[in-house]
Amino acid sequence: MKDRTKIFAEKVCFSYRNKAVLEDINLALPENSIIAVTGPSGTGKSTFLSIFNRLWEENGGGAFKGRVMIRFSEGIADIYSKEVSLARLRRSVGMVFQTPNPLPMTVYKNIAFPFILQGGMKKSEVAEKVETMLRKVHLFDEVKDRMNSDARNLSGGQQQRLCIARALISDPEIILLDEPTSSLDDKACAKIEELLIELRENCTLLMVSHYQDQVRRVADRVYEMADRQLTRVS
Repeated sequence: MKDRTKIFAEKVCFSYRNKAVLEDINLALPENSIIAVTGPSGTGKSTFLSIFNRLWEENGGGAFKGRVMIRFSEGIADIYSKEVSLARLRRSVGMVFQTPNPLPMTVYKNIAFPFILQGGMKKSEVAEKVETMLRKVHLFDEVKDRMNSDARNLSGGQQQRLCIARALISDPEIILLDEPTSSLDDKACAKIEELLIELRENCTLLMVSHYQDQVRRVADRVYEMADRQLTRVS
């Protein structure tokens, strides 16, 4: 884990429909690390994640105050400034949700679709990209004979790794993970944990988790959310 700060938040407050959810949160998170956020249900952990990709803006009714700076590869920027577009932000900050959400199409097209939309690539080049992304999440060998099958027919763990592969397509610098293993069995959970540790080499991962054993296994730094505050516990 490196000491250089990747994410800096200052006096962050968030309310939803005039009810305070987060109050005066200040923190500096190091790059190439796994940061876990724990705490009881309903304390604002998922809302906290949404601050860093501005996903909360899509729901309506929320109000944000404060400053969030990210050290992007090209320099430090305030992600709420006019200089950082939402599209630019979300290329650099990927998201993996609690429930796997593959697109209602084949395994192949789940990965190929963004490359096809970009245009200018031969079919062979797209196929190579698909294989590369699936290998990054150790999924290619498991699905290479099922590329034309509906992705929703994969196991839960396979679906979640497919979703992580999709999140990696834009080569993000940060990945937000909202309880990514909560719906998986122990074997699938272990594969995801191993993958997260590998991804840390090139990404900063900010993860919400209820599982204390998991947090101890993978996290470099742990925070607890309670009473609208975020406190570092390890």
